[in-house]
Amino acid sequence: MYNRIKQIIFLLTFFIFTFAITKYYLSEQNKILINKSRSSLSILSEDKKNNLPLLENDTLGAINYVDDLESFKEKRKKRFWERLISNNDE
Repeated sequence: MYNRIKQIIFLLTFFIFTFAITKYYLSEQNKILINKSRSSLSILSEDKKNNLPLLENDTLGAINYVDDLESFKEKRKKRFWERLISNNDE
């Protein structure tokens, strides 16, 4: 008997909680508050975006490309099947 009453109270609490949450999130007042919050955040982000400082580009010449492939090909011993496949007469 006690167990059955406990189950009914838990079930009733669950349904009341679910109903209250659904009613709040689907209410017009909550939708208005969400829209106000989103619009104020978009205005703040636009202001922050416009006030960003521009940094000078100092990366010119920072990357040095090395052509190691040609030196590797010269040092490497060619194998028999590579000579058969190549178009050059070596």
